[in-house]
Amino acid sequence: MSRKLLTRERCATVLVVAITPRRPDLSVDLEGVRRNARYLRGFGVQVAMPECGTGLVYDATLAEYEAVVGAWMEEVGEEVLVVPGIGPGYGRALEMGRIARSLQVPGVMIMPVVGPASAAGVAEGMRRIAQQVALPTVLYQRRLDLMPVEQVVELCRLDEVVGLKYAVDNTAAFEQIAAQAGAAAAMLCGMAEDPCIEYLERGAVGFSSGMANFVPRMSLALLRAFRQGNIAEARRLRDLMVPFEDLRGECGARYSGSALHAAMEVAGLAGGPVIPFAEDVAAEDLPRLRALVEGLMREEESLRRKG
Repeated sequence: MSRKLLTRERCATVLVVAITPRRPDLSVDLEGVRRNARYLRGFGVQVAMPECGTGLVYDATLAEYEAVVGAWMEEVGEEVLVVPGIGPGYGRALEMGRIARSLQVPGVMIMPVVGPASAAGVAEGMRRIAQQVALPTVLYQRRLDLMPVEQVVELCRLDEVVGLKYAVDNTAAFEQIAAQAGAAAAMLCGMAEDPCIEYLERGAVGFSSGMANFVPRMSLALLRAFRQGNIAEARRLRDLMVPFEDLRGECGARYSGSALHAAMEVAGLAGGPVIPFAEDVAAEDLPRLRALVEGLMREEESLRRKG
C-alpha cells in the first residue's frame, strides 16, 4: 500500500504548528512531544507541522530536528499528516529535506528566507529545494519583496507545490495569488486565527494555528462554522482567541513562541522553556497568561459538551 501524502485537498484544514517541548536543561522532551502528538490526534487534527517557526526550528540542531520529527511520525502514523519545516537557508533546507525523506514524512514546508536574498534568487532557490527534496511542498510567504505575486504564482504551479502559507498583511496581494494559483495549490492563511476569517472570505481554504496546540476544538470549530455559513459563531470564537494572540504579539512578538509553551503547561500538556534566541514569559506576565488560557480551556470544555 502506498503511503498517504499531503495533497492540495488535504491542506484544507487547520494546520497545527506544533511547539517543541523542552526540559529545564533545554534538551528536547521527546516524551512530551509524543504526549502532545497524542493529544492532537485525539481531536481529529489532520495536519501537524512540527519544527517550524513555532517549533523554533531556526535554532534547533539537525539531531534535534530528526528526533522530534521521528517521534511525531512514530506516534501518529498516518492518522495525522506530519509536515515539518525545512530551512531556513538553501543548504539547511536540503539537509532537513533529506532527513524528512528518510523519515517518510508526507510533505514539508519551506521556511521563509532570513539571510541575504533577492526575489530572483529566492524563486530559484524555492524551485530547486522543492524539486530536489521531491516531497509535496508548502511554500511560506512572509515578504512580498522577496516573494512577489508573479513569482509566487509560478512557484505554486510547480508539480511539487501543494500549498501556500500566506503570512503577509496584504489581502489584495493574496486575492491576486488565489485567483491565479488557487486551482494549483491550497491557499492558506498563515497568520493564525486573528485574520483568518478575512482570508477565508478571500479564497483561503484553511489556516495555520499555534493556539490549536492546546485548544484544537476551538480552531477546528471556527473553520467548521465558517464553512457552514455560521459567520457569527466563527467570529465569536475568533474574538475569544484574539486576546491571547495579542499577548503573543506584544513588544515585537517577544512571546510568540514562549506564550504557547507556558499555555501548554497551564493546559496540562508538555511545554517547558524555550531555547535562545527566544525568551520565556516573564514572571509578572504569567498570571495574565494563565487567566487567558483558563478562559480558553473553559470554552474548549463547552465545545466538548456540545459535541
